[in-house]
Amino acid sequence: MSAEAGESIAQPGSTRSAILEAARGRFVRFGPRKTTMDEVARAAGCSRTTLYAHFRNMEDLYGSLLEQDAEAFIRDASEAVEQAVGAGAKIRAMVETTRATYARNHVLRMAFTGDAEMSLEGVARVYTRGQERRIVALLQQILEDGVREGALREIDPERVAYLMFHLGTVLVEREISGAGDYDFDEIMGVMDDVFARGIAEPGRKRD
Repeated sequence: MSAEAGESIAQPGSTRSAILEAARGRFVRFGPRKTTMDEVARAAGCSRTTLYAHFRNMEDLYGSLLEQDAEAFIRDASEAVEQAVGAGAKIRAMVETTRATYARNHVLRMAFTGDAEMSLEGVARVYTRGQERRIVALLQQILEDGVREGALREIDPERVAYLMFHLGTVLVEREISGAGDYDFDEIMGVMDDVFARGIAEPGRKRD
């Protein structure tokens, strides 16, 4: 039977998205530990049957939201890196994308900082470790390209990328939480300078 003209039919994808966004609202306010599947169903305006058709349990729901948001972050970071010119500018684009994402996405931030009250640590750990590997790999690619182009000296791209990731994560988290002791742009400038002078090819101007 066809729908009447102008009648809206909910698609599976839109139902799933509505559930995820309803869950996000609950998680931001109460955390997944203090949220029930019934509460998510009510917030999404769907039945328990519909909710469980999409997500097996709270762990599945929470993990799916993290996966969705982590994929969005990787897309944003990759696009920012693609638009930047030079290794230094690409690395800074990564940091700025991380800063912006953590500032607006409370659920992702709580997962990545290991907040026991506002996350499901076991589920979060799986996604955060996977996300760390992907971000480090993206940084590693930037560094490898910089070495190949002659902008950076011979370094160990994998270990330098690992170091950059963890330093950047700490700085971003302190900035977002209000615990930073220095202006973020100022301290990022210092980090840029330290890394640029440390890994730049001697005699080459910074990006």
